Amino acid sequence: MNNTVTQSSRRQFIQQLGLGAAWLGLAANTSWVFANNNATLPFRQNAAPLLLHYNENSLGMSPNALAAAQYAIERYGNRYPSASIDAFKGKLAKHHQVKPEQLIFGNGSTEVLRAIATFAARQNAVMIEPSPTFGALREYCKAENMNVIQVPVGQSFDMNIAAMKKQAMAQTGSVLINICNPNNPTGNIVDFTTLFDWINNAPETHLFLLDEAYFDYAQANPRFKSGLDLINQGKDNVVISRTFSKVHGMAGMRMGYGIATAHTANKIKPFAAGFNLSAAGIAAASAALDDKAFYKKSLEYNQLSKTILVDALNQLDLEYIPSDTNFVLHRIGTPLAEYSEHMQQNSVRVGRKMTADEHWNRISLGTPDEMQLFAQTLIAFRQNGWV
Repeated sequence: MNNTVTQSSRRQFIQQLGLGAAWLGLAANTSWVFANNNATLPFRQNAAPLLLHYNENSLGMSPNALAAAQYAIERYGNRYPSASIDAFKGKLAKHHQVKPEQLIFGNGSTEVLRAIATFAARQNAVMIEPSPTFGALREYCKAENMNVIQVPVGQSFDMNIAAMKKQAMAQTGSVLINICNPNNPTGNIVDFTTLFDWINNAPETHLFLLDEAYFDYAQANPRFKSGLDLINQGKDNVVISRTFSKVHGMAGMRMGYGIATAHTANKIKPFAAGFNLSAAGIAAASAALDDKAFYKKSLEYNQLSKTILVDALNQLDLEYIPSDTNFVLHRIGTPLAEYSEHMQQNSVRVGRKMTADEHWNRISLGTPDEMQLFAQTLIAFRQNGWV
């Protein structure tokens, strides 16, 4: 397995957060059997559900962001948020060190993707993307009657950049290239040297959408760089999309945005719903930008949850893809439909089918406590022949 954290450092990390005794003894002398001749484990009977299927942040949002949202609803819920949008636009632009006119807003980043798809359709573009990847842009492009070309990832789930580039160069007109980086559902990144080399040598008619929903988790990987670097260099054929749904724990608030050069942003914004933001979402996002302590905690807890999960996968010798996100794609020992059904009987929601091979599953990272419970469940499944 590809592990960058030693067993001793894992133990120290886990023990520092007060989870050592329970977790380190998890695998020792445990023998779980299903209750009542079904697939429900004794310790999962009447248990609270584990919602590990949508890549949400189970830690929740910053308490400061929550308080700001509540205040905004009480104080401004009956008013259109035009002034709030303008103030937030300036704050977010300063945060990213760009100009306010470079920002494209959406009620969730998927609205930004929809605007890009509509813009590309007006250019009669062909869309090219890896498979598997996040499917929202693909569906928007199909709704616009665009031709969508999918390029399968490699055996290790790495994007086949050479094949995607070949497909792009085979087109005679405009091309929209969809790169979710880190990729969903695989969790891995595209090395920035390879990606930037492609973009820097691509025709101006090739527009690159770099979906960076998981940017915050990937920053620690030296092989990752944001496409914002290219935008700051004046690349008009690059747009990045971001969201407050992941590290900031605001999936239900629907706050997303894109960044491009002012030239490109102004072409896309007519198709975007820039006024379609709520007073609560704006207030929460603004407060989240200021809460550095929560941001740090969110990243640390995600790493701890990943460590707990990876330790369990290693113990069970289940292959996984090293992830720079808040989820992990890993092998299971049975077909996914059976595995999902048995997990649901234990009040655990896991990812749907996302890969051609039905023996893989994407599991979202919950809180450290939730991942302990999931690890217990996974180990119990092995002991009963379910993985």
